[in-house]
Amino acid sequence: MSDSEGALEHEVIRFVEDHVGSLLAWDIIVFFHRHPDEAFDPEVLASQLGRGPAELIREVEALSAEGILQTAGGLVRFSSDSALAPMVTAFVEACRNRTHRLSLIARVLQRIGASSEE
Repeated sequence: MSDSEGALEHEVIRFVEDHVGSLLAWDIIVFFHRHPDEAFDPEVLASQLGRGPAELIREVEALSAEGILQTAGGLVRFSSDSALAPMVTAFVEACRNRTHRLSLIARVLQRIGASSEE
């Protein structure tokens, strides 16, 4: 692995640790990366992701507060001009590699487990 690949991996890990607090957050981030120019009603988004609206809204609010998403007029969209947009892309790219994806999922699950024990 080159130094740049190692640094990228470290940055992706930090992004996951700092911004991906649940598997739903993961799904939302990936969904909006795939639909960067579209805005969705939260209920439609919840239906698209197979989740309840209340659960989804909590995650959308958190991701909006972090600058990953934008909410306006009752619609949610990817914040493509955010400073985090390149890290979202790096995260989604890293997820294409099965080994990296499983490692990142394990980190999210460990975080969920640690927070449920508190």
